[in-house]
Amino acid sequence: MEIIYLILISFAASWLTFFCGFGLGTILTPVFYFLFADLSLAIAGTAIVHFLNNVFKFLLMQKKVDWKIALPFGLASIPAAFFGAFLLIHYEDFSITEYTISDSIFELKLMNLIFGGLLIVFAVIELVPSFIISLNRKFLWVGGLISGFFGGLSGHQGALRTAFLTKYKLDKEVFIATGIVIALAVDIARSTEYFISMDYGVIKSNLHLIFASLLAAFAGAVTGKYFLKKIDLKILTVIIAIAMISFGFALAAGFLS
Repeated sequence: MEIIYLILISFAASWLTFFCGFGLGTILTPVFYFLFADLSLAIAGTAIVHFLNNVFKFLLMQKKVDWKIALPFGLASIPAAFFGAFLLIHYEDFSITEYTISDSIFELKLMNLIFGGLLIVFAVIELVPSFIISLNRKFLWVGGLISGFFGGLSGHQGALRTAFLTKYKLDKEVFIATGIVIALAVDIARSTEYFISMDYGVIKSNLHLIFASLLAAFAGAVTGKYFLKKIDLKILTVIIAIAMISFGFALAAGFLS
């Protein structure tokens, strides 16, 4: 039954990502977290699906890329993504404290606290678009550094990248295609660091789940392109943001440890 849920969620997340520039990593990471019971492996497993799905979407949208934005933004994101991934790998198990509620013990871990906090912050950014001030193109590298770092640290590059790119008033198709190229740059950097440093035993034993998720994500991308000019995602974005805030709070508080 879990593989059916994973397929449905992967399809929906990929479909959503095609329109608003984020969602696949945001939604899949919690799902893989419950399946693998390990945050770093959940992020790494999501990175595999995220990267291959972005390669597929790039083939669908490559003619619409604005390279004048994609190159400075993407190049700045690469070293930042390496650094974020390094921090994730080496500090995931760092425990801050423990506390008790009704005889249940909860542990606050540094990476879970950061990861949960990022989910909440990114959800607020999407709910309040004016949270990020208006920017001109000379600040592209700033957006690359910030989204790249958090992409490597938690896999959540999309929300910040979207928050920056929406300020450049790009055509919808150009916005999506340019975001795909930038996401690929971050995925390559963080996945390289993950594969060098992590023990992938859990992922290898669950490749069928990752493969199923990937195929569903491909289907979501194809369907998303078809509906690109026909859908209004404001309500869906609010629903996803509320879910992000709820999961982020539960993870940061140690309820899911």
